[in-house]
Amino acid sequence: MIPLQTIPRVEDLPYWTSPPIQFVFESTATVNMGAFFWNDPPSSLKPPRPIQNNTMYYFRSISLTADIGELDFMTNLVRPPAFYMFRESDDNAVLFREPVVMNKFYDQFDFRLLWMSAKQGDVLNAAFAGPPPGPTVIDGVTSPTGPYLPASILQGPNLIGKTSITLKAIISVQEIADDSFIGMARHHSYPKVAS
Repeated sequence: MIPLQTIPRVEDLPYWTSPPIQFVFESTATVNMGAFFWNDPPSSLKPPRPIQNNTMYYFRSISLTADIGELDFMTNLVRPPAFYMFRESDDNAVLFREPVVMNKFYDQFDFRLLWMSAKQGDVLNAAFAGPPPGPTVIDGVTSPTGPYLPASILQGPNLIGKTSITLKAIISVQEIADDSFIGMARHHSYPKVAS
């Protein structure tokens, strides 16, 4: 067995075998009855980015923002948007164990995940929607999951005249094609490799 210390750090891989890329996703909601709602079905990144075969993707950080000021966002927030990513080849199964809940803006929030698609020709999709449902109590009986409700932001006084809000996610990724790193990472499952 190879000691874990011999697995190279992603930061030490040469640029030509692990170039940095960005996954970008945007979603716009128009005002409806005094609020903005997000409950998107999975849709493609912009621009769509095909997943390469025999390539590992190292998710490094995520930035979440909107086309309004952060104070306006936080002041009018009713139910925070949650950012989800999906694997199209797996009937849009979720990629992250839990979505990233956007209760404020994030600038390069540290977010580490090694992922390699198990299927040829995979595509990553994304969505902004409500946060995962939590337990609810109905007639004294607790159910493990409540109703899935859309994310929402009120059209407060400071947003009067604003007819739409666009949320944006930017995920910084390294696209790793270094065979020795991929082999060792998969063999040791270190760092944890999701597929």
